[in-house]
Amino acid sequence: MLQYIPYILLFALATMLIYGWGLWRAVRKNQDLSNMLSAKGVSKVKKILKKSGAMTKQELEPVVKGLTASQPFSKDRITVTDPGQFLGSILPYMVKQKIITEKKDGGRVLYELNKK
Repeated sequence: MLQYIPYILLFALATMLIYGWGLWRAVRKNQDLSNMLSAKGVSKVKKILKKSGAMTKQELEPVVKGLTASQPFSKDRITVTDPGQFLGSILPYMVKQKIITEKKDGGRVLYELNKK
């Protein structure tokens, strides 16, 4: 009977670790989805700016409209429903990270890919 105690303790430890990992993932799910969506948006904006040159925020809105992100093996997903607000959060980040530059042309604000 005493020979089974180490196996029971190992099983309890494994169960505790798996449960803890699942709980940690559940708590961070929303932040992870938001980060994934932002990364996808940044990638899309970089790609279209590389292809088309300088564009305004209004011209970029159709590019990110309906963009979705989801985690593997999960039904949960996040979608861009307000492209203006979404671009309002990622464009300043991209300017701060020096991925794109912001320039004024007349009364318009144009965004273009930074030349490296």
